[in-house]
Amino acid sequence: MPKLTILLADNSMDKFYHGLVLAIGGKALDWEVKFFVTSQAVVLFTREYKGKSKMKMGALSRFFVTWQMRKLKIPDTTKMLEDALKEGVDFYIDEAGLKLAGIQSSDLMDGVKLSGSISFLQEAKSSDVVVTL
Repeated sequence: MPKLTILLADNSMDKFYHGLVLAIGGKALDWEVKFFVTSQAVVLFTREYKGKSKMKMGALSRFFVTWQMRKLKIPDTTKMLEDALKEGVDFYIDEAGLKLAGIQSSDLMDGVKLSGSISFLQEAKSSDVVVTL
């Protein structure tokens, strides 16, 4: 079975969205998908945020993009994260990134696991495709 490994280190909506698109697409192709999260992106996997990313743009632009997404029936990142978890995408949160963000492991959403850089490197080495965002 082919394997896709994704590394997300930014909490911007566009990178998170595209990472989720790739993860869900990989599962649709019956690939094994490993999604590693580090740095600023760890906050997206807390119970408080639940995959809700922030758009890095002005308020009017943010409103327009949100409106366009609804109009085009493009799901938001929260729904896409739920779908990815249901489809069996494995999400790994970097312990060091968690500590740097001041987040406790008990604050993480259900269904995500803790890992470190060695775990990512091992998965990346054995993957057919590696994407960093």
